[in-house]
Amino acid sequence: MKEHLIANSWNDFLEKIKIAKSSFRDPEQVWFRGQSNASYSLLPTLMRASSGLDKEALAFRKFVQSSYRVFHRRGSDWETLFDMQHYGLPTRLTDWSETLGIATFFAVNYRASGANDAAVYLLDPIALNEYSGLDRIPFIPEDQDFEYKKIYWEKRPFAPKYPIAIQPLFQNDRIFAQSGMFTVHGDDTSPIEKLCPKAVKRVVLTENAIVGAHEFLEIANINSRTVFPDMYGVANHIKKILAF
Repeated sequence: MKEHLIANSWNDFLEKIKIAKSSFRDPEQVWFRGQSNASYSLLPTLMRASSGLDKEALAFRKFVQSSYRVFHRRGSDWETLFDMQHYGLPTRLTDWSETLGIATFFAVNYRASGANDAAVYLLDPIALNEYSGLDRIPFIPEDQDFEYKKIYWEKRPFAPKYPIAIQPLFQNDRIFAQSGMFTVHGDDTSPIEKLCPKAVKRVVLTENAIVGAHEFLEIANINSRTVFPDMYGVANHIKKILAF
């Protein structure tokens, strides 16, 4: 990704999103990710953590051991990994959404007022996977040729260099509400925009665009209660409307 687009109003943001989408081969198959600071890179939490890759297997096993009473046994290792991501443990996964409104919520809702520009990233998942020689988006966990431990721990049948886009089952309410998709990083700790620049675009929201985004989210009823359909979301929605 050699450049980014800057939006100075809400209408300008929508126009820049349209321009960014049109640069992809299939503008109808685009994923979105909102980030509260435009300078943040597209790196999963495992790559940001100290010695994260060295701790990956141990964290996975401890989570399986400790969560068994809650989840019993998941049908696949991928489902366990989705649970780890859901509950905030560092993983190779980066969250994306098929819905622009959801990405916009994450871009502007967790940012200190006036602190910095926000950003929405756009991803062409097919173009991303072509870097790894894949002509599809693996549907997880149904895709039997794409096993988490075999590929990412044992490096069989290949050791992924590039991030790969995957489609998950909507196994929990959050993934469903957020139209959640994922990219999964290989062992290269470089961000997606550096490794696979042709697959990524970024639209930066300046202060005026952020104000417009908040107005849109309120009208569209996209808030903590709808994005997080659990008691966490309800509590945060009440905190916001009562200005706690």
